[in-house]
Amino acid sequence: MRKVMAAALSGFALIGLVGTASAQQDVTPIHKTKAELQQQADEFTAHQLQSYPEIFPGARFVTPRPWGGLRDGVLEDGQQYMANEVRFKKPGAEQWEWTSLITQVNAPGFFGSSPEEFCEERTCTGTVSDDQGGVTVFSEDDRYNDRVAHNFRPNGEVVFVQGSREEDPAELAAIASDRAYTFTR
Repeated sequence: MRKVMAAALSGFALIGLVGTASAQQDVTPIHKTKAELQQQADEFTAHQLQSYPEIFPGARFVTPRPWGGLRDGVLEDGQQYMANEVRFKKPGAEQWEWTSLITQVNAPGFFGSSPEEFCEERTCTGTVSDDQGGVTVFSEDDRYNDRVAHNFRPNGEVVFVQGSREEDPAELAAIASDRAYTFTR
């Protein structure tokens, strides 16, 4: 998957955002209990521990923080999104140098913007279709020196991954487009 994403990204340009993920659609909100959200968070964490060393070859000390909403580890009945931070060391990194990525999974309809609307408000740098009908939009913010990959899915879910500008867009997209991160299970 990483090679596919890297090939797709090698020539990406923001030409226009089209496809099923960009169409406005009616979506039914998903309401889960706190226990259901916790089970899903546990599955997400297990997947991060397994997938990060594959996406980031040589990654060591992969350390996911608890999934939550407004605070780490705090989940509430009916919550429509979950987020966490994962820290890890890349090969060759100095002892004190850690990579930090934030992932947020939004339930269908919660994000509230189409890819087009999203790019009207931010500096979008590219887009690539995923192999499941979604579109990943890349943006950067000079104020924070960050790079973000938002994966807009046909069912209305939006998953984003935020890291520093040093992060490879293909690696961010590999996480954001990973269907293991979903509210609809």
